Amino acid sequence: MLREFTKRINLNTDLDNISKEICNEYNLGQYILDTIIEIGYEDFNYILETSSGKYCVKIFNIKRTDKECKQYVDRIKLASTLDINTPKIYSSKKKDYLSTIKFKNTKYRLCVTEYIEGKSFYDLGRKPNSEEIKEIVRQMVNIHKTNQKPNYIYDEWTITNFKQELEDKAKYLDNKYLSYFEQLVERYGKIDILKLSHSFIHGDIITSNIIKDENNKLWLIDFGVSNYLPRIIDLVVSACDLCLELEDILKTSLNIKMLIEEYEKYSKLTEYEKHVFPIFFDIVNAIGMLQMSYIIKIGKATEEDRSSYYEYEKGLEISNSELWRNIF
Repeated sequence: MLREFTKRINLNTDLDNISKEICNEYNLGQYILDTIIEIGYEDFNYILETSSGKYCVKIFNIKRTDKECKQYVDRIKLASTLDINTPKIYSSKKKDYLSTIKFKNTKYRLCVTEYIEGKSFYDLGRKPNSEEIKEIVRQMVNIHKTNQKPNYIYDEWTITNFKQELEDKAKYLDNKYLSYFEQLVERYGKIDILKLSHSFIHGDIITSNIIKDENNKLWLIDFGVSNYLPRIIDLVVSACDLCLELEDILKTSLNIKMLIEEYEKYSKLTEYEKHVFPIFFDIVNAIGMLQMSYIIKIGKATEEDRSSYYEYEKGLEISNSELWRNIF
């Protein structure tokens, strides 16, 4: 597993060599320890412990362009200006938020952010409770209030890219789903996206991106796929993940209803947003299954990936009139 992570950045030296250089570049004190974070599909993330505290380091995947790295860092900087709880990003002695360190002709592009002492709901092995959902929604609404419109980035997991992703990866999908996924593409094509309220969105508010710290404070992390898109994408993605009860359609329905009602305490959804919500819900699960199918077929899946595939599949299975009757 470690080798798979190091291949993402062509690591050609001991990680502590990079960490010591980071300590110097960012005035972080004396190096003590590295701990790799084995969650995520794109980059190389780890916890750097120094004499001055703990920090999160993200070394960007070699497949990312310099422009993509800058866009990611710009989004983290933008998120830090919002009225939400999110780790701050640090600048180096050169006042750079995106830094480059070289070892043996290999260039490592990276950023350093605040480390939050706590665990994600994914690591806790549970979904947020009703009070925690209310706090998550409050922060989601504050994200949507910003007038910022960052440059668009392509995200393989985003609803709006489902058609392209299906064309590219249909061969990895179980054939029994192909016909229905093609129907979803057709249904999506009939939606007037411009009729949906747009805003800056996080794009991935799920259990692995919400940290509960030692004081029970909730933090939203990883704005790497944030974009200016229909705001209900955030609600739908959270509904698929935070609200899903695998063996209980009624509980899932009540959870989604609570999520939406809580959001509407701050900002009412339009009738058209409510109309497309179930379609978007199916597409989120479908694109999740598609991406997991690809990861499984190329032999890079973990047990967590296989579990995620099952959850997406279950979400798609329970999405029917019985689920939505109690919501809208």
